[in-house]
Amino acid sequence: MDHEAMVAREVLVLARKITCRRNRHLRQLDLTIEQADALIYFGDHPQQSMAAFKTVQQITHQTARLIIQRLVKRKLLVLTADPNDGRSKRVALTAAGQSKREQLRQHGWQTSAALFKQFTPVQQQTFLALLKLANQSLESSED
Repeated sequence: MDHEAMVAREVLVLARKITCRRNRHLRQLDLTIEQADALIYFGDHPQQSMAAFKTVQQITHQTARLIIQRLVKRKLLVLTADPNDGRSKRVALTAAGQSKREQLRQHGWQTSAALFKQFTPVQQQTFLALLKLANQSLESSED
């Protein structure tokens, strides 16, 4: 196996391990990946519209509406009328939604701590720089 293939394989193994940890945690929280992404987004961008969420997530309006409706039904999100556009709704976290969002954040930090436990600060910075470069390479190849 050549060096590039070995690197690619290790990246895939790491991605699978992180995904498995996240999926296990989401099951414990009784959330789907899409619902977790919505809680994170609206926690980071309070009072945003459904349209803004669908654009960032690159999903259809109908899909965004279904995700948000399910979270509203579970009392994790609340919709309010947009004062500037009566046709549009603003989305915000409820107290229960903020609690779930905090649990997601804490789990992210725990995963990060486990991942970097044996890294020096310099290795962490190097790893971050390499990840950014890899992401840029993938983004530029999609154009």
